[in-house]
Amino acid sequence: MPLQDPVAVYTARTNTEAQIVRHLLIQSGVEAFAVEDLSVVGLWMGGTIPGVDTPKVWVDRADVERAVPILREYEQRAAERRLAEPTSVSAGPGVEATCDECGECSPFPPEQRGTVQECPHCGAYMDVGADESSGEWQEVSDEEAADD
Repeated sequence: MPLQDPVAVYTARTNTEAQIVRHLLIQSGVEAFAVEDLSVVGLWMGGTIPGVDTPKVWVDRADVERAVPILREYEQRAAERRLAEPTSVSAGPGVEATCDECGECSPFPPEQRGTVQECPHCGAYMDVGADESSGEWQEVSDEEAADD
């Protein structure tokens, strides 16, 4: 049934979040509708531009008082989940890399694994955390090749 006096009660960050909030409200007995960001205004050659239209969840004005505590609980749980998540990729172990130019070994944070950085000792560019064996070619004799 369409809403008689619609009110936007929640502005979501994504279309998926809008649908989650809508489903949560419906499960609690509050009729809700989600309006997703489907506008072509935000489209361009490289994809979409976020935030042109924001996804919203709508309820009838008469249901706002019932929706507010549900939305507060959702926000509280979402905040708790964000706090429980690691704050950065650096939760893993650091990366040791050896410079090809000077031979010195240097520590790097894990988020720099697979990148090229300057050696802190000599300033040359070096691969950080690259698998040493992946870039090297091995000589295979004709006999070994024939066995494969």
